[in-house]
Amino acid sequence: MALVKIIHTNGGQVGIWRLTESSNDLLSGFSSEELENADFWKYNFEKRKVEWLATRALLKVMIGPVFEISYSESGRPILAHYTYKHLSISHSREFVAVYVHENCAVGIDLESIDRNYEAVKKRFLSDSELKETGQNPVLQCLYWCAKEAIFKLVPFDGVEFREQIHVWPFKPEQELPFSVSFYSGEATLNYLLHFEIFENHCMVWVHD
Repeated sequence: MALVKIIHTNGGQVGIWRLTESSNDLLSGFSSEELENADFWKYNFEKRKVEWLATRALLKVMIGPVFEISYSESGRPILAHYTYKHLSISHSREFVAVYVHENCAVGIDLESIDRNYEAVKKRFLSDSELKETGQNPVLQCLYWCAKEAIFKLVPFDGVEFREQIHVWPFKPEQELPFSVSFYSGEATLNYLLHFEIFENHCMVWVHD
């Protein structure tokens, strides 16, 4: 089993699973009934099969085997479970992360620090954020994860990362939660985000 860590939050859980097993290895942890009508069978690529199975294997460890995942028209995951009502999922090449919560909408994102953020930074960072992050790959990664987590949290489509999501300056070395504002029309929503840096990855999570 490739469980890395479970973080317990107020009303929720964050889980991390390392993607080291093959789909055949992971299939041994599922019954034929669990896979009978599963979306798993429509995938042709091994990586997508592993992500699908690892996500559910992780959830089985965290919340038990009795749950269902469906998806909205916009692709957001919907969790059916007797205790946990909200779910967010993120994948990198090496890990899958999930965030479940009893009462609040959630968002989570996990990314490798080695990703080339320089190539896309002007599309997701405002002018002030460009100055704050500079060429620091850890800050670039954290800001990207923060904006992805907010995008997964808020019930809106077509969100402009550069214009609508603002990360307020913070110091990652202090390991404290940081603030992000989301702008929608005349409304401003403020959120407190938590993060963890591990094995050359950044993970950021937030609840409503």
